[in-house]
Amino acid sequence: MIGRAQRGDTHAYEELVYAHQGIAFRTAYVIAGNAADAEDAAQDAFVKAWRALGRFREGAPFRPWLLQIVANEARNRRRS
Repeated sequence: MIGRAQRGDTHAYEELVYAHQGIAFRTAYVIAGNAADAEDAAQDAFVKAWRALGRFREGAPFRPWLLQIVANEARNRRRS
């Protein structure tokens, strides 16, 4: 599925988002401290991940890579 998303298949990426949206929100919530910022951070992280898929290492696990992006977005929201 990741390979298809890297080739521009938006449906494949939608499936990845659906599969990871819960853990992405929970991760962002723990860091940001409120639901509104967590939702925004998770959404922004999914957009950034889509744009960065070309740099994703083939064979690497997707979840830790995505959650690092989520955590960075949540930290940025907490600071501002």
